[in-house]
Amino acid sequence: MKPDEVIRACAERGGVIGIEAAPHTTLSGDHPHHSIESVMDHFTYCVELVGIDHVTFGPDTMFGDHVGVHDTYAGNYAHDAGNRPQHPRVEYVSGLENPGEAFGNIVGWLVAHDYSDDEIAKVIGGNTIRVLEQVW
Repeated sequence: MKPDEVIRACAERGGVIGIEAAPHTTLSGDHPHHSIESVMDHFTYCVELVGIDHVTFGPDTMFGDHVGVHDTYAGNYAHDAGNRPQHPRVEYVSGLENPGEAFGNIVGWLVAHDYSDDEIAKVIGGNTIRVLEQVW
């Protein structure tokens, strides 16, 4: 959800880009119904752009009515619809419905798509820990 030049600049400085999954955000043209597949489209795009060492996950899911929270506070968010594809409204992101399921499903997707154990460890927390250790 950031321009390529911002993603590249973050990676050039050793940072990480967190891939999130709040409803109606990380959509893709190939997967306009917001699901784990549309979120992973963003993940693979960023990995191809800056490499696996600069990508992590921060799904931004919650138990309860995530869409309702966004609707209630929409006026407080600096949303830019930008180039989002047309998409149906959803109650939750299929496959990433809540924090109790999100990371298990992300890891399952990564395994099914032939990511190595080391790559999976990096993107589900290793890259974030590396940056935190460098900063603090």
